[in-house]
Amino acid sequence: MAGITSNLIASALSLSLLSPGNLKTTQMNNPVAVASLQADLDALGFNAGPIDGQMSTRTYQAMAEFVTQFGQSPSQSLGQQVSQIVKSLPNLGTELSGTSILAMQTWLSRWHLYHGPLNGQSSSGFMQAIRQFERKTGIPVTNQLDGITLASLAHLAVITQAVHHHWTYVAEKGDQMRQLAWAAGLPLSQFESLNTLHGSLLWVGQVVNFSSSSLSRKSHFSSPDLHQHLGTTAPDNGTSSAQGHNSSHPVSSTPSQNIFTPAPSSAIFSNIQPIAAFVVYNPSRKVLTALLQAQKRFPHDLIDVAVTGLWAVNHPQSMKSLAQSGNEIIISGYTGISLNQLPAWGVRQEITWAKRAMLTTAGIAPVFVSQPISFNQSTTSLIDGLNMIGMSPNVMMPSSSWSTNLATSMLLSHVNQIVGTTDYPQSVEQWDNFFKALQSRHFVFLNLGQIWANGA
Repeated sequence: MAGITSNLIASALSLSLLSPGNLKTTQMNNPVAVASLQADLDALGFNAGPIDGQMSTRTYQAMAEFVTQFGQSPSQSLGQQVSQIVKSLPNLGTELSGTSILAMQTWLSRWHLYHGPLNGQSSSGFMQAIRQFERKTGIPVTNQLDGITLASLAHLAVITQAVHHHWTYVAEKGDQMRQLAWAAGLPLSQFESLNTLHGSLLWVGQVVNFSSSSLSRKSHFSSPDLHQHLGTTAPDNGTSSAQGHNSSHPVSSTPSQNIFTPAPSSAIFSNIQPIAAFVVYNPSRKVLTALLQAQKRFPHDLIDVAVTGLWAVNHPQSMKSLAQSGNEIIISGYTGISLNQLPAWGVRQEITWAKRAMLTTAGIAPVFVSQPISFNQSTTSLIDGLNMIGMSPNVMMPSSSWSTNLATSMLLSHVNQIVGTTDYPQSVEQWDNFFKALQSRHFVFLNLGQIWANGA
């Protein structure tokens, strides 16, 4: 009953967002407006899903969760309200949610600035990528995550998607040519040559061109440090901007080490096949020790390990070792009972206790909740409401004794999907044989973060 009530409330909130002044029909039909809302919600940790410019169930749920927490402003559209909150955020330090960090990791990886795992966890590599982003887009490098940086990340992620999907984009207040060019993957000089309507300026409401018939969208290009060029702001009153472009600083023709190509349409690593995620549910301490030992010889074969909060509490040293290994740790609840069988308060308790157990033992805030079942809609909504991501396996290996041949076959036949198992190698030798079998087929492991980023 509680689950039904929760769904009705979420549905009512979602419908209320369609009232005049919140999200107009014209905005819903505008992929850039929808994508901007999705990006800003993701930046706030509301898990609106991939930036695809389409009003999905997940987008509606994220909107409802935002309204529940922040309310609705009668004087602003919902998109404007969300954007304004993002821009006004103070330095968040380590207070960002895992879903927010995961979204930023996804965007930064597509710009080839972040090369670490997509796991929703802050790290030195993640913060270094943030600093690179600030330098390359001309944002002051402050060594902190505040509203300006978050808003810029979200906005330029939308620009990248607009270019990739060929959406019509019109200049907004604050747009700078150098930043749009960088997000589009174009040298500044080439971008300027495509947008000569107002010289080297963009005006608010002007349709922005990112390509021409002679421009190859597949070509590689250099990504120079944009802070070397004076910006061009889009004026909102039809007059020229006070910031003119300094033509004495031409774009470097020397290829940069930071080469960028638009995000592929399938998955982040879609150029490498075959790939799939492999989730082992509730392994024993013996199994986990054998896995970590085998991975010393196969350091790139990182998998997803789902554990209960109770197991974490009882094996704190194993949790620390697992956290240091690079494998993605997922919670499957606190006791491991099926979340679908619990009332709303029970689901919230299971997840809250499990999050606390993992943070205490491993020092990592979990992002994903997964069990060897498919979550029903009620459970998924509750998980989303806790700023977590519910991820179910696409297929489970049959419960039997471990078989390397069967596991290999299932992973190879479920590209870009999630394969789960409650049976796994019991020894270092068995893990070695499993990894060797997959390496011989040029298999690369995904993780749930990469699956999520692909919109599964």
